[in-house]
Amino acid sequence: MNCPKCHNGDVVKKGFQYNKGVAVSQRYKCKRCEKQFNEYFHDRAKDYKDQMPNILIFDIETSLMEVYVWGLYKQFISHNNIIKDKNGEFKSWFMLSYAAKWLYDDNILSDIVTPEEARNRDDKRILESIWLLLERADIVIAHNGDRFDLRKINARFIANHIKAPLPFKTIDTLKQARKEFAFSSHKQDFITKFLKLEEKLDTDFQLWIDCMSGNEKALKRMEEYNRTDVVGLEDMYLRLRPYMRSHPNMAVMVDDDCCTVCGSDKLKASKKFYYTGSSKFRLYNCQSCNSPYIRSKNSEGSKVVEKRSVSR
Repeated sequence: MNCPKCHNGDVVKKGFQYNKGVAVSQRYKCKRCEKQFNEYFHDRAKDYKDQMPNILIFDIETSLMEVYVWGLYKQFISHNNIIKDKNGEFKSWFMLSYAAKWLYDDNILSDIVTPEEARNRDDKRILESIWLLLERADIVIAHNGDRFDLRKINARFIANHIKAPLPFKTIDTLKQARKEFAFSSHKQDFITKFLKLEEKLDTDFQLWIDCMSGNEKALKRMEEYNRTDVVGLEDMYLRLRPYMRSHPNMAVMVDDDCCTVCGSDKLKASKKFYYTGSSKFRLYNCQSCNSPYIRSKNSEGSKVVEKRSVSR
């Protein structure tokens, strides 16, 4: 990339220009004449994926587990009571469906077992589809994803002899909600209703039973339920995002001096500072995602403070 004014090739990236939350051009600054200019994406969808991390919004649905029990109240259920996990076949439960979308992309990706696969408890086909998405993802966002979705997926991967995907960062919106907010409930259904966002579809216990028996109508309903979950999850993530103090650093991922939360270059310096034991750092507000948790890497002033607090 050369400067259009002085034709110098020594330029640096200065973030992205956004339109409705989607990057439409790469900004540059010439080191020689300091002119700033944009390179617009001819194929926005392709270039957006090339320039920004792949952020996957993700949700799964699993079948029920079948076990033998002697009663309904305070029963300890041994692994020997599991009905289907016998002779090396780990089929007491299986993956019913998944739904996913890339952040800011309108296209929802989903798949569900066929009636025959449901009756045979064969989820390998959709697990291979899930693997391809996780292999591409740089960040995976899920509600209770660290404790449920990703551990469930790993269990079914290893049961089906599917290798682990390449590592990725995770954002568990359940953990973030519990950490940063005192909602009356931290379930996704409650938070989306509280924030007046896309809500979950109504379901009942019978839907899972019908899906496991291979009922085609029930399977279609389950996939629709799963897809709606993902839309609501994206909306909820974007609303909660400005309050997340432990969000993965987007500036590192795009290798640019930009917002650490959303990757925008629309940063405004505040009058406040972030203090450590020996230095102070300027705080910034992002004008795109409204995150206030951004600080400069370089400390303010040249004076070195030699005194330290005594820790207990």
